[in-house]
Amino acid sequence: MPETARLKQVKHFMACDEGRQFLDGIRAHLKGHTIDDVSFINNGEGLTTILRLNNGQCYAFNDEELFLETLREQFTGLFRELIRQDTLVRKGEEHDE
Repeated sequence: MPETARLKQVKHFMACDEGRQFLDGIRAHLKGHTIDDVSFINNGEGLTTILRLNNGQCYAFNDEELFLETLREQFTGLFRELIRQDTLVRKGEEHDE
């Protein structure tokens, strides 16, 4: 689906009653609470941020900044080194067999 079509669908969702009610529910869930803890989990496409609120509830979201492709672009040298280390470990495991 083209980008403009997706933007239009999101705009319509945000404007309709059901969409506004859904977003109001999220707002109510978060508003007035503080964040007690933040953690990150691997979602296979990057990292999901988990906020633990002072009422014991959790809120999870994905941010483009933590998508694997974005991380690869930002930390090119690090990922190159991690791949090199992983290759060395696998070669070492092959020699152990």
